[in-house]
Amino acid sequence: MNLNTDNNKSSLKGVYMFYSVVITLCILALFVFDLNIYAKAVLCTLVFLCVLIMRSLKKAIIQPPTIEQEPASEDAPFPMVGTSSTVEHGGAIDLYLTLLIETDEEMSNDPTIDKSAPNYNNLLNHRIGLKLDAMLKSNNHSNKD
Repeated sequence: MNLNTDNNKSSLKGVYMFYSVVITLCILALFVFDLNIYAKAVLCTLVFLCVLIMRSLKKAIIQPPTIEQEPASEDAPFPMVGTSSTVEHGGAIDLYLTLLIETDEEMSNDPTIDKSAPNYNNLLNHRIGLKLDAMLKSNNHSNKD
């Protein structure tokens, strides 16, 4: 771990000081008080764990601060990921929302379906999935011609 900055040194200094005080108090309690074997085992375990934590802090890697990226242009306020955008008109999100609205309207007209039922969303997504499968099959058949 690189401790070149003052901020990292001061924060680690405080943590080391805390664990050093805990270790010192545990060792002092071992010598001053007449404790049974279980209390001694607990205090020794606490000292051991504090030493392990201090050792792991020494070898820890400091994460660099996150840098926020600015958008590429004002026309595209969101960074585009991949080759096709789902934000543009006719993308996957538009298709899903269109299917969601259509399926919700169809299910609202069906008197056997209760919109306040806990499984309504599952049924809605299942029907959207069926419509997507049907659309995919019709596209595959048209490609074979």
